[in-house]
Amino acid sequence: MTTHIELRLPRVKISEVTADSAALDGAALQGAATVTRELGSHRRPTLPFGLRSSSVEAGVRLCADVLALVTALAVVRPEVAPAALWAAVVLGSFAALGLYSHRLRLSALDDLHLVLVSSAVGLAATYVALDHLRQGLRVTLLGGALLILGRIVSYALLRAWRSRGVLRRDAVLVGGGSRAADLVARISQHPELGLRVRGVLGAQGPRLPGPAIAGDVMGLPDLVAAGFVDTVIVVDASSDEERRVIDALRNCVDCTLDIFVLPRLAELTTLSDDQVWGIPLQKLKQRRSPAQVVAKRILDVTLASAALLVVSPLLGLAALAVRLELGPGVIYRQERVGLNGRSFELLKLRSMRPQPEGSTSQWAPDAARTSRVGAFLRRYSVDELPQLVNVIRGDMSLVGPRPERPEYVDKFGHEVPSYVYRHRAMVGLTGLAAVEGLRGDTSIADRAYFDNWYIEHWSLWLDVKIMVRTASALLRGTGG
Repeated sequence: MTTHIELRLPRVKISEVTADSAALDGAALQGAATVTRELGSHRRPTLPFGLRSSSVEAGVRLCADVLALVTALAVVRPEVAPAALWAAVVLGSFAALGLYSHRLRLSALDDLHLVLVSSAVGLAATYVALDHLRQGLRVTLLGGALLILGRIVSYALLRAWRSRGVLRRDAVLVGGGSRAADLVARISQHPELGLRVRGVLGAQGPRLPGPAIAGDVMGLPDLVAAGFVDTVIVVDASSDEERRVIDALRNCVDCTLDIFVLPRLAELTTLSDDQVWGIPLQKLKQRRSPAQVVAKRILDVTLASAALLVVSPLLGLAALAVRLELGPGVIYRQERVGLNGRSFELLKLRSMRPQPEGSTSQWAPDAARTSRVGAFLRRYSVDELPQLVNVIRGDMSLVGPRPERPEYVDKFGHEVPSYVYRHRAMVGLTGLAAVEGLRGDTSIADRAYFDNWYIEHWSLWLDVKIMVRTASALLRGTGG
């Protein structure tokens, strides 16, 4: 049986755009975004081959970087192996650090430290793997300088294209007031940002020239799906509107949507992800880039394979102990729900005796049925080690929300609305909720909160920290 997880809110259909207004499905008007006047003729310019502006910008940056690397390698002429390794590590680091992601402010100086870090990582990999320090150092110095030069030229080109309207992203604001009016004015005065404000959702906002979008935040996914909006800036929104933005963000699982938040104390904010001519913006993470997904998968397979080799003697002893105490059937297989609601077969070492006939399934472990060996295995989470096989074959990740049984996914999804959003990411052998002590009979709402926080703040470094905390918990014997 496969449990179906529905992540989207009820859709609002944009049925037709006329010369006077964009007509929405009458039954769905309440809570929907309405498009006023003639929007159909004001869509963003169509790029060749159906490309998005963000894809074109990423492609220009990548071409500039590849040209810089090829030039550096042609001048230094190192051996093929160290040259290929250095270039691959540098480009991979660029992708992992977000140097190909869409940004409003384009500045080579903002990228300088990341370019230096990536070049140094490439040099270290070349030295460790192939012992080519001298050639690697020459390539790193020249390549780093050419990479920065390439960024300066490519950013100048992209700013020019943005100013001419060739590369443009359509934005809506959430919330009105003076701050919204100020933001609209700055965006219109700086076309090099590549933004055009199409309207305001939620509170009454500033008057905009031409056709404008207005209505409720609940209609945001439909505006995105219809091609009207690809950038959202939350300005002065009520708490209820902010909640709806979060829900809309979580429901747009397939959207390439940029969502920014204007800090409440913008003038005193010291950290920001982007800016509009001095106004800091914090970017909400929408989805992992393909490069980040690949990097996480490579890390999972590499570490899980190595760990399986290291713990195989321990697994063998644990399996023998289970066999002697509980009899045949050392490995326990159970259906669990994973990424996007797909079911898979989770592997564990048996730790409990069979459930009596006629009894109902329990969510938390039954102490009366847990064997002595099982109690020890559960205390140090040794019973979870077979799930390394699940990680290797792609059912799970090393770090992610812990998987649950289908019947409890349905139950918890009805009780805690945010629970269903946990399945946007691959489930994990360990997770943030687990290292925060939320295992066993603990709050489902708290689990959902920490699991969603992990998904929305994910980074490889966060995975490393969770794995270190997990190892510490295992050594202390504080497992399930």
